[in-house]
Amino acid sequence: MKIPSRIVRRSEVSSTNDVLKELAKNGEPEGVVLVAASQTHGRGRMGRAWTSPEGGLYFSILLRPDLKAKELLRMTVFSCVPFAEAVEAVTGARVEVKWPNDLEIEGKKVGGILVEGVSKLNRIDSVIIGIGINANAPVPPDLSEAASLSEILRREIDLDELLTECLRRFDGFYSDFVKGELPEDEYKKGSSVLGAEVEARMGNQSVTGKALHVNKDGSLTIRTDEGPLIRLGWVSDTTLRVVAPRAEPRKDYYRKHNSFAKSGM
Repeated sequence: MKIPSRIVRRSEVSSTNDVLKELAKNGEPEGVVLVAASQTHGRGRMGRAWTSPEGGLYFSILLRPDLKAKELLRMTVFSCVPFAEAVEAVTGARVEVKWPNDLEIEGKKVGGILVEGVSKLNRIDSVIIGIGINANAPVPPDLSEAASLSEILRREIDLDELLTECLRRFDGFYSDFVKGELPEDEYKKGSSVLGAEVEARMGNQSVTGKALHVNKDGSLTIRTDEGPLIRLGWVSDTTLRVVAPRAEPRKDYYRKHNSFAKSGM
């Protein structure tokens, strides 16, 4: 499968995911990419609004993998890797991934991924992967946890170049994903939470502890301050916040935990 099989461009849509869902229901084949200059009702996880003025990169990809609903978390988490690598390649900036679906630079959110399944006869008929990247669009002042690439880098980003790189890298990721191959090492290398003290909020409950590792199913294992291990695998009402970054330098942390010693980090 080659992604994109074709690209559909719109000046403005409610949400690229919503429009592509309708196309999927009408039989659109796998690999179609819908790109919009702006979204009037862009959204992220948990139904949160995603500010989507012109200047950002907003697109969705239609996939038709043989996937069960419980596997959507794995797609959400590990698909962050190719998009983080694409932003790095275009900008030269160090991009980290924050579980489950955020892209960060210098602790600021610059992008996010929203994966949604479209069911038909109790099976997932298609998967829509939506990506929003704060490229050149200004970020509202009240969103102190977010920033745009242009604000951080002090230069404009070529949106077509960024889109091309995102799709090129995702195409390779997806080819491996359908064969059961995951970019686990790359994910660990780019994670902003592994080894850090975090607070996880699940609805009205919260726990704090050390983020230990991301599992093959996409869940995050935390050792709580009280001692027990817990797995975060339900993201619809879960938020994660880094309370204290890992104390060890990145390269020392991963050597100690038997990862990336050969990567030269």
